Amino acid sequence: MRDALAYEWTRIRTLRSTWWLTGLAMVLGVGISGLFSWGIHHEFSTTGVSSGDLDGLGGILVTQLAATGQIPSVICFVLAILGIFSWGHEYRHGMIRASLTALNSRRDLWLAKYLVVGAWVAVVALTTLLLAGLLGQLVLHAYADVLTAETFGVIGRQVVYGVLLTWLGMAFTSITRSQAFALVSLFLWPLLIESLVFVFFSFIPGLKDHTDLLRFLPFQAGGKIVNVLENSSSTFGDPLSPVGGFVVFGGLAAVLMAASYVLFRERDA
Repeated sequence: MRDALAYEWTRIRTLRSTWWLTGLAMVLGVGISGLFSWGIHHEFSTTGVSSGDLDGLGGILVTQLAATGQIPSVICFVLAILGIFSWGHEYRHGMIRASLTALNSRRDLWLAKYLVVGAWVAVVALTTLLLAGLLGQLVLHAYADVLTAETFGVIGRQVVYGVLLTWLGMAFTSITRSQAFALVSLFLWPLLIESLVFVFFSFIPGLKDHTDLLRFLPFQAGGKIVNVLENSSSTFGDPLSPVGGFVVFGGLAAVLMAASYVLFRERDA
C-alpha cells in the first residue's frame, strides 16, 4: 500500500493539469469572494447595516454563494475535475497497464487514488475557503466578524462536499472509462437534468403531488450539506438537513465507488 500511495502522490504532483486546476480553484474562490466582499462593503457603507442583517453572511461569502443552496460550489466542481482526470488520464492514454504493472495490486491502486486525490482536494478546498474568509474579514471588519464559529462549520461541510463530489466523479469515470463523458455529466446533471426533472414534476399531472420527492435528487440533496438559509425539522424532512443531504449524496458516492471497485477488479485493463 505504501508503494501505491507514493506512486499516486508522484503522479498527481507531476501533472500540469493538477497545478492548473488547483490554481484556478484558488483564484476563482478567493477572487469571487473578494468581489462579493467589496460589493457588500460598498453597499453597507452607502446604506448602513445592523448586525441582524448579517446572519449567515460568513458562510455564504466563503463558499461563493454555495451556502445559499441556489448555486453549485465553483471551487468544488473545479477540483472534482482532478478526480475525473485521475482515472481519465489512465484510460485515455493507456497508462493503466503501466500503473498495474508497476504496482501489481488493483486494490492498492484503487484505494491509493481515492486517498491521495481526496486529500489533495480537501487541503486545497480548505486553504481556499480560509483565504476567502480572511479576505472577507479584512474587507468587512468594520461591519461583521466573517470568521465565526458558524462560518468554520460551513467551511468544514464544504470540504466534505468537495471530497464527496470528487470521489463521485472518480467513480463515474472509472465505471464508464470515458473522461469526456464524465466531464460532461459532472456539469450536465446538476445544471440541466435535475432542472428538467423539476419541470416534469411541475407540469405533468400525477407528478405534481409528489414534488416533495425531489429533495432526494443527488445534487439537490448535496447542496443541503452547506445550506445556511433553510432550517429542517428532521434529518430527511423537507428540506433535508445537512446530515440528510450528506447521507443521500454520500450514499450515491459510496454506491458508485463500490461499483467502481468491483468493475476495476473484474474487468481487463
